[in-house]
Amino acid sequence: MALHLFRDQFGLRPTSSRATVPDNDLARLMYYLNCVFSAIEYKDQDVRRYRDYYNWSLLSDAEQRMVLVLALALSPDEFDGKVFFHSDELCGDSGNKFYELSQIRHQFLAVQSIVVAGQTRHVKKIMTYKMSWIQNNYVEPVKRLAYYFNQQRERQIAAARARSARVAYTYQNSPSNDRDLINQWEK
Repeated sequence: MALHLFRDQFGLRPTSSRATVPDNDLARLMYYLNCVFSAIEYKDQDVRRYRDYYNWSLLSDAEQRMVLVLALALSPDEFDGKVFFHSDELCGDSGNKFYELSQIRHQFLAVQSIVVAGQTRHVKKIMTYKMSWIQNNYVEPVKRLAYYFNQQRERQIAAARARSARVAYTYQNSPSNDRDLINQWEK
């Protein structure tokens, strides 16, 4: 069910506080995910680790990949115009700001719930953002991490091929094969 919200005499009281995000692509994506899960009702504990952007360096390689997968699944396109709204004016001097739904009185069409990963989630807040915020905390980190993980995967494939080539070469040049060749020549 959509809520039509219009500007009137009510003032807006932002509910967000300033965040200091480490200068790291993984930390930025984790911050993005934290913003997503701050805006929608998502109480599952399984994502807590992926929201803790201060401790980005503690994630394993598999967990780092999961952050990228989650960010791709929860892209801004899924939330724009429903939970996220582009508004330089409402962001003021910040890249993004959160507002409680009951406090919003601007021309927005907000939804009360949204389907995320096949489950309906209650919208707790909306987030306004500047395009620079989306670029810095989503678009650019996704590009760089996807490139990094693809390069890493290609290196692993090349290493596996090199190992299998060494095994084949070792087998072909093993002493038992030499004896077979000698036996064939003696015949």
